[in-house]
Parts: sequence; C-alpha cells; structure tokens
Amino acid sequence: MKPFLISGHRLKAPLVLVFLSAAAMLDGCSHVSQITSQSPRAVRLATVAGTEMAAETLHYSASILPYAQVELMFRSSGYVTNVRQVRGADGRTRNLGTGDYVEQGLTLAHIRREDLQNQVAQAQAQLDQVTAHHSEADQDFQRAKALYSTQSLTKPDYDRSQEAFNATQAAMDNAKAALLQSQLTLGDADLKAPFSGYILSRNIDLGSLVSPSTSAFTIVDIDRVKAAFGAPDYVLNRVRLGQELTIQIENDAAPVKGRVTSVSPAADTRNRIFAVEVTVSNRDRHLKPGMIASIGLGEVPHSSISIPLSAIVSFPSEPDHFAVMVAQERAGRLVANVRKVQLGPTHDNSVAVEGVQPGERVVSVGAQLLKDGDPIQAIP
Repeated sequence: MKPFLISGHRLKAPLVLVFLSAAAMLDGCSHVSQITSQSPRAVRLATVAGTEMAAETLHYSASILPYAQVELMFRSSGYVTNVRQVRGADGRTRNLGTGDYVEQGLTLAHIRREDLQNQVAQAQAQLDQVTAHHSEADQDFQRAKALYSTQSLTKPDYDRSQEAFNATQAAMDNAKAALLQSQLTLGDADLKAPFSGYILSRNIDLGSLVSPSTSAFTIVDIDRVKAAFGAPDYVLNRVRLGQELTIQIENDAAPVKGRVTSVSPAADTRNRIFAVEVTVSNRDRHLKPGMIASIGLGEVPHSSISIPLSAIVSFPSEPDHFAVMVAQERAGRLVANVRKVQLGPTHDNSVAVEGVQPGERVVSVGAQLLKDGDPIQAIP
C-alpha cells in the first residue's frame, strides 16, 4: 500500500497518531456533550417535614375461636354399625349431629366389632401356641442344665438348648404384645368424645365405610373461647401475658373480660403483625366461634414522617416494594435518586414512611416518569 501524501511529502507516523488522537478526543467530547445536554424533566418537589408525634386509639378487630377443636377419627377401618341417637326438637329420635352437646367419654359411634374380635382371637391363639413351644423349650433347657452340670452334655448341645429357650421366650413376649394391641384396637371400635363440647359437624352415617383418615365428627370446646387479633410492633409493649383486656361483641352485648394467653414471638411475613390470643370464660356460651369482637388497648403515641401519596412509586428491581425519588444535587444540577421506603398508615393524601429524613426533598409530581439518575427541574 502506498503512503498517504500531502503536498508531495510523505506523512510521518507521529503526525498520524496525533491526528487520530485528536479525532478520538473530539468524538468523546461530543458524547459527553450529548449526556450533559439531556433535558431535565419538570417535576414538583415536596420537602419532608419533621417528625410528628401522633396518638392512635388502639381498637383491633378480633375473631372468636373455640378454645379447642378436634376432628375425631376411627383408629381402624370398618363399617359404621351405630351412630348415637338423640331426641330432636320435634320429639323424635335422630342421629347425633351439628349443635348437639356431648359429655366427655360419651360414645358417639362405633364400627363393626366382629372383625376386631377375630383379630383378638387370632392373637390369643398365636400366644397359646408360642407359650406351648416355650414350655417345651424350658423343660429341655432344664434337662440340659442338669446334664451339663454333671458333664454328661457337651457345651455346643447346652448352648443350642439355651438359644431355643431364649428364642421361644422372645416369641412369647411378642405374642403378648400383639394380643394387647388387638385388644386396644377392639376398644377403639367405640368413638368417644375426648372432652365435653358441641358437635360442629358429622360426616358419617349408619353403614358408612370408614378408614383411619376419615373424619367422623368435629367437636369444639366453647366453655372458654379465644379472641385472636393482630397487633403491630409499636404496640407490643402494651400487650403482655396475663394482661386483662375488655372485649366488646358487635351485637351490643355487655363487654366481657379476658386475659392475654399467647403473643407470637415473630411477625407474620406478609402483613408484619404479631398474633395475640385472649382467653375468655364462656360458661353461658353466648360467645360463638366466628363472631367478630373489638378489643381496645387505649391510646399510644408514636412518631411518623409523612409525605404525599403521589410521591410513592414501585421499586424498580422489586415490584412488590415501594420507593420515592429523592432530589439531590450533582455537579450543580438536580438529579432524581431512587430510594426504597417502608410504608405506614395513610391519612388523607399523606402516608407515613420510613427511609427518608426531615429536610430532604422528594418528587411529589412526575415521579412515575423518572428513572434513577435522571436530571430534574423543580417547578412551582
């Protein structure tokens, strides 16, 4: 290739490098000029006000739950041959069902016993058989001991007799355990109430084929009930185990007293509240599971920083979280910096947040159109 010529002279290499470097610098300056010449977006800014102290009246909605609720199941499979009969409001007998009160230990239903009685008989026969073998092995072992003591029996024969005795002894113990288990299973053919309470549901009828996974009855204890509600972290210091609280039912009945019996050690990961349970005596049973109650904890002061609701945007990399655009100066210009925040209670057009400081300015109008680092211009 021929060298590049200017006015009849060959261009020397150093001059070429200088020329290319200058061109590169000009191109770079042009690129920087394009970035810095990006037009700022017109936005409205709001200054974060100082911390405010607010008093919140603490009333929480609680759900009334039974003190205990159990699903009753048969231990073995079989056909239902009896369901307890009770007298209905019309004077006729009917199957035990929803709303009926039962005492602890009352038999609610039972399955066919013949199948289980056969298992007991088989276990008894097996025990009799191994007991006979053990008696024979015991006699042989006693003779072997007498002969071995007079050196009339070899050591291997003596060991075999002892092993046979030990084996039949283990077999007899195993047969005894099997018999006891079959007798226990026969006793469980009757399904009994584990505590006094109300039948919440019945899922069997006469002739139903049930298995150990079949829920026959659901029984609830409402002599005591639990009022369950959720409390935020800033009121936990006002709730303690054993504390007496007043509970008001929404049907305008007289308020009742209860005591805090459970406070969750960890907040729910979805709503960040702590589960609290209050146990209430309910001897007259006027509190029913599923009722809604109100629990008051008085007033509690707490501090908060509020900003306009319009300033809240989704956090770019985590759509389930929230952020604000904070106006900051950079090289003499205002730019928008995204910052994640935690939201608190709302009031009118404001929301309490954590993550910004008093005196900072946030974009209150136009935040949805901005990206992190975009230049902005404040307008009145």
